[in-house]
Amino acid sequence: MQTTLLSTLLNRMNRWQAIYRNTEEQFLVYDLDEALRNLMRTHQLPWTLKKTTLRVFDEVLEYPTASDHLKLAILEGQEENYADKPKPYYTSIKEFYEDPNNRSSVAEIWDQATKFLGIRNKNIGGNNRIIDTCELDSGYTISGDITAKAIDNVIYKTGNGSLRLTVVNSTGTGLLEKSFTAFTDTVYKRNYVFYRVFLSTAPTSITLRFGADSSNYLYKTITIQFSGQAFKANDFNYIAIDLNAPDGTTGTVDTSTLFDYYAMQLNGAASGLYYIDEVSYKQWRLMDYWYYSNFQIKTISSSVADQQFFMNVSEIYSTDSELIGPKEFADIIMYDAMTSTIADLENSKVYPKILEKRDMAWDALKSNYPSLEQLITTHRWRFPSQMGSTSRSFSEDNRY
Repeated sequence: MQTTLLSTLLNRMNRWQAIYRNTEEQFLVYDLDEALRNLMRTHQLPWTLKKTTLRVFDEVLEYPTASDHLKLAILEGQEENYADKPKPYYTSIKEFYEDPNNRSSVAEIWDQATKFLGIRNKNIGGNNRIIDTCELDSGYTISGDITAKAIDNVIYKTGNGSLRLTVVNSTGTGLLEKSFTAFTDTVYKRNYVFYRVFLSTAPTSITLRFGADSSNYLYKTITIQFSGQAFKANDFNYIAIDLNAPDGTTGTVDTSTLFDYYAMQLNGAASGLYYIDEVSYKQWRLMDYWYYSNFQIKTISSSVADQQFFMNVSEIYSTDSELIGPKEFADIIMYDAMTSTIADLENSKVYPKILEKRDMAWDALKSNYPSLEQLITTHRWRFPSQMGSTSRSFSEDNRY
C-alpha cells in the first residue's frame, strides 16, 4: 500500500512561504480535508475500491451497505457460468421498485438519512418456504403485554390478511409463539428466518426465536430492520434472524432438529395495535459486492485505511496519519488545498501556477484511473402517437 504522511504534505505546503507564512497548521489540515471531500464528490479512486460478498435472498429487496460504503462500483453474482449470472443494471429508486422490465436491478436508496441497497436478483431460487402466512388464527399463544389477537383483513402486506396483536404496556414485554408444520434441514445454518411486522410505535427491541419448541430454540434480539434502517412506526418492518449467528441457544438445536416453533417478543412496546404478516425461511446466495470506501486515511495504529479525513470526529489530527494512494496523486489533494488558501490571500501571481499544477495532476488521475462508479439507467416508453412512431411500444435506455 502506497501512502503519504500528513507531515510530508504539510512540509511541502509550508515551502510556499508567500501563501503560508502566517497560517496555523490546523488550517492547512482543514484545507486538505476540504480537498478530500471535493475529490470524493467528483471522482472515485481505484485505491479505495473494496470487494466483499453480500448475502442476497429471493423476494428480499432491501439490504444494508458496508459501514464505509461511499459509492457502489459493481454488484454481480458469483456463478461461474456467464449465462447464469443475474447481470443487474443500476437504476433509479423509482424504477427499481416499479421493476418495469422484469430483470435484475440494483439501486442505492436513502430513507431518513440512512443509505441502503435495493437488490433484485431474478436468478435466485434455493431452499425457500413460507412458514406462516398469518391468515389463520390457529396455533398461536400470547402472553405478557400482548393481550389479544385476531385475523385482520384490512392491514396486511402479503396475501389476504395478517395477525393483529393488541398490546397493553404493563410488564414491558409481550410474547407471541406459534407452532407450525414441522420440517428438518441439515443445512439450516445457511438460512435466515424473516418476519414482516407492522409497528404501532417503535419498540426498544424485538427478540426473535426459531427452533423445535419453547424449550429448544435459537434467539436473537434486534434493534434495526434487516436493511439497516431503524424501526419505523406505522409501517411494515422487515426483520430477520441469521440461524448461523444467533445471540444464543436455549436447549438444543442441531442438524437433526425438527423445526416447528417460532416466536416474537416485543420489548418496550407502547400500547397499541401491532401486526405480523408472513414468516418465511430463506436461503441466501452470495453476490460479489464491490464498492468505493469513504476511508482515505490510515492512522498510525492501523494497517489499512480506517478514517475518512485527517481530522477525526473529535476534530483532532496526527501528523503520523497517512493519505492512501500513489504518492504522485497526493499532489491533487495538496494543490487543491492550496487553491483554497490562495483564494483568501488574493495572490494573483502564485494562484495561476498552483492551479496549473493541480489541473495537470487531475488530468493524469482521470486518464490513468477512470471511475467505475455506476451510471443510472432508466427506461421510458414511446407510444404510437409520439413522434410519428408506428410501433406499439418499446423501451429506451437513458443513462446519466
